[in-house]
Amino acid sequence: MYSLPLLIISLFLIGVISDRIIRYTLILSKLFGLSEMAAGFILLSVTTSLPELSVSTVASLVDEGGLSVGNVLGSNIANLTVIIGLAIFFSRTEILVKGQSHKELVQFLFLSSVIPLFIVQRGSLGPILGLVLLILFVYFSITISRKTVKTEPLDRAVGNTTVVGLKFIVSLVIIILLSKLVVDSSVDIAESIGLPPSIIGATIVALGTSLPELATTIQALKKKLFEMALGNLLGSCITNITLILGVSSLISFSEVSVLAVESIMFYVLLSSLSVWYIVSSSEVVSKRGAFFLFLVYILFILQQVGISVFIL
Repeated sequence: MYSLPLLIISLFLIGVISDRIIRYTLILSKLFGLSEMAAGFILLSVTTSLPELSVSTVASLVDEGGLSVGNVLGSNIANLTVIIGLAIFFSRTEILVKGQSHKELVQFLFLSSVIPLFIVQRGSLGPILGLVLLILFVYFSITISRKTVKTEPLDRAVGNTTVVGLKFIVSLVIIILLSKLVVDSSVDIAESIGLPPSIIGATIVALGTSLPELATTIQALKKKLFEMALGNLLGSCITNITLILGVSSLISFSEVSVLAVESIMFYVLLSSLSVWYIVSSSEVVSKRGAFFLFLVYILFILQQVGISVFIL
């Protein structure tokens, strides 16, 4: 009885708070002398990936390395397909991708997407892999920060760093909690109308951890902050593979099901290659491109419920 009103209220509050998060990110980026893309990558992508980090860390602590890898890869597929598509649809704005730094970020994305192939080959996580992934995260962060164009520093009188930083963190915590309410309410509604658990898990639960990325990206696109939106979305995917999977690998020695990861890896590479091709060929992610990415996600969902279009 309460699930539908709770869902509507939670979604409304997510929209309001995500607008505040973008404002705080802009202020912090100017206070620290960061570009829009660097702010999207370092500030937004890391913080909005906290749900994935918590799930993967807990899974690693109980020796469920496969769950850690599946959570990260599934989140990346969602970010690169349906989240990009929904962001373009709701903001009614196409994503402009110009400049060498944008293409470099996409190259980093593809490089990080290939890394799970080594996990498939090894069949397990471990501290060596974790250390390598964390080093890559630091390298990508430094590279993006150095090679993007710096914004003009903001006058210190405009905002106090500590106060704005606290508001930024509190807003993110609230939006993550609201995302959980959205997931719980959606699951209740889906179960009440008889949807099978496999579909609920592959859609509602999988997208739930990506709600912070979706909300902040929509607000960034509405404000024409294309670099911040791209840094947030692609940066989240890079963060998932390097930082989150790196931390999980450091604390886990558990084996990973090769067959389970292989079935997901195909769509990780397909979604990464699709974004890379769209960006390289047209320098814009249009509604047509968003529709194609939607199609990739639908194919992924069909496989998750046992309907495989490709022979794998």
